[in-house]
Amino acid sequence: VDFFKERGGPVMYPDEITSKWKIKAWNPETPAPEKAVRNLTLNFGPQHPAAHGVLRLVLELDGEYVVRADPHIGLLHRGTEKLIEYKTYTQALPYFDRLDYVSMMCNEQCYSLAIEKLLNIDVPLRAKYIRTLFAEITRILNHIMAVGTHALDIGAMTPFFWLFEER
Repeated sequence: VDFFKERGGPVMYPDEITSKWKIKAWNPETPAPEKAVRNLTLNFGPQHPAAHGVLRLVLELDGEYVVRADPHIGLLHRGTEKLIEYKTYTQALPYFDRLDYVSMMCNEQCYSLAIEKLLNIDVPLRAKYIRTLFAEITRILNHIMAVGTHALDIGAMTPFFWLFEER
């Protein structure tokens, strides 16, 4: 209230200072001044809400187009190789559950397939079917999580909770 009283109200009326301002009249015939626009460099992630903490990109933008992207990976590195260096094959298996909280069975399957190939182990057909079933279930769960987090990123919190519950 004091601010408005000091200035005579919410509208600024001409006084001795503002009456000296020389404002050019707008002329549509006058061309717009040329301005040089250079590319914008944007840091995307890892703390950006859409990056979810696992990726950092240094993007060079020309308007809305990405001219160059410099990915910085390794922000989710957990040192699994070092942790399982002195473990047996079966002791190392639980570490692969922790690599991705959505696709844990796929990580276990990749590790198991590598060990089976290394040791020349033949897996029964039933085990292959079960692995395929779990891989497809995990793939569906991963898609559900991706859609849910995208909904959360655009401001819809309730669908995220619904999809997280289904997961």
